[in-house]
Amino acid sequence: MRLRLLAAALFLVNLVSGQDEKSHCTSIAGMTNLLHLEAQLIDNLSNYADELENKLLTVRGYVTEMRAASRKAQQDSVAHLSNPLNSFSLIRRMHEDWIHWQKYMKQPVGQQQVKYLNEQREQLPSSTDLQEAAEALYRIHVTYDLKISDMAKGLLNGRQYNVSLSALDSYALGKFLYDQQIFEDAGNWIYQAINWLQNKQNVLALPLQLDQAELLQVYAEALIKLKRYADAQKVLQTATTLKKDSFKLLIRKSEVETLIRTEPNAVPKLIKKRVGGKYEKGCRGQYAPATSSRLHCVYNSTNSAFLRLAPLKMELLQLDPYMVLYHDAISPREIEDLQFLAMPRLKRAKVVDQVTHRNMMVKERTSKVTWLGDATNAFTMRLNKRIEDMSGFTMYGSEMLQVMNYGLGGHYASHYDFLNATSKTRLNGDRIATVMFYLSDVEQGGATVFPKIQKAVFPQRGTAIIWYNLKENGDFDTNTIHAACPVIVGSKWVCNKWIRENEQMFRRPCLKQ
Repeated sequence: MRLRLLAAALFLVNLVSGQDEKSHCTSIAGMTNLLHLEAQLIDNLSNYADELENKLLTVRGYVTEMRAASRKAQQDSVAHLSNPLNSFSLIRRMHEDWIHWQKYMKQPVGQQQVKYLNEQREQLPSSTDLQEAAEALYRIHVTYDLKISDMAKGLLNGRQYNVSLSALDSYALGKFLYDQQIFEDAGNWIYQAINWLQNKQNVLALPLQLDQAELLQVYAEALIKLKRYADAQKVLQTATTLKKDSFKLLIRKSEVETLIRTEPNAVPKLIKKRVGGKYEKGCRGQYAPATSSRLHCVYNSTNSAFLRLAPLKMELLQLDPYMVLYHDAISPREIEDLQFLAMPRLKRAKVVDQVTHRNMMVKERTSKVTWLGDATNAFTMRLNKRIEDMSGFTMYGSEMLQVMNYGLGGHYASHYDFLNATSKTRLNGDRIATVMFYLSDVEQGGATVFPKIQKAVFPQRGTAIIWYNLKENGDFDTNTIHAACPVIVGSKWVCNKWIRENEQMFRRPCLKQ
């Protein structure tokens, strides 16, 4: 019976998620495997170096010995060759030994390590993964209005971390933003790469060495797009000194000089200060604190008979829409059990397209999810019973538990939890309420914000937030539009439960207004 229930749950996971496209940066839990793979590849490269070193030591040992004998022979070559033994040895060496050396030199080194690397190629991030990672850092930069120079040094939202980006990292971000035609930020990131190389005195060596002339040219191109022609001309002048034989650089420098002459009144594009709207202010923790005297904290002992014996700590956050926060709603051990169940099944989160009604991956949602059937095990059944106690609703006919882990800059853009008009006609009705458990603390970022009512809830491990998506008359409550802010630092885990309306007719009757 349990196997059938698990099979049914996995079928529903595939039904919701569709084919699982590989996506590394949309889940921190998923990226741990990538870190382990990198450690294995480093070990593999070290083994390759050992083989090279062993061959080098063998060759150098023979060279030292042969050079000493050769120098001794050349001191008096006639006398040396007059001895028949020396003459025979020379003929034999020249006929046989150097053929063996030729074969030895041709022998490939590290083939086993090269084969291992080829076998792991499919597990390495793709260009799409790199693009998504760059988008995530840009999202953090814009949402929290961070300085690029601070980010490159590991200073994130006022906190200094023991990490920084290399010239290769900064250059990759600059190239991505240049391709997106975000020239100001592209130029700033490329400048960080140039600055890094200058401070480090170009410590990057082959095969990872950056072509400084190419780096300067891309920086100049960004400046040209910003109509900063004089600055671009200076940068290209430096580039031509590094690569004097580059006809391409000389031509581009000449073109910029022409622009300076033909457009003397060109006005550089102004740097626009990012003010941020209600969403950004919420993510930054800038909403005004609630002042209503009707908001308070209580021990909820009335929703069910069980709560009379074990009341839950409930904080009333909002009256319209109704929104409460439960503290200590799930224990650390239960959180570990949920994560243990979820981790092997996590797949890229998708949303339902309103036109085709098919599940699609979108940039507006970057996380990985899985679904757990209500009867997966005793724990999931117990958790659903607790949700009944917290919400006062029955779980019959509602959706399965959804466990979600956010990745690099993980977020979910503004959206409603209630369904569209066509979906509302489905069995079990619309989503009358949302229950969200926070399964982890988040060091920085990751708030759930409600821009219309200017309410922000920051993740606290073990808490759970409940809000109503529908009004008392069954209409959509558009004040419930909400978003998950990008995670700056941390691994954000949540567990969602969407409660459907049809089975609640006696618990929250639909009232006409």
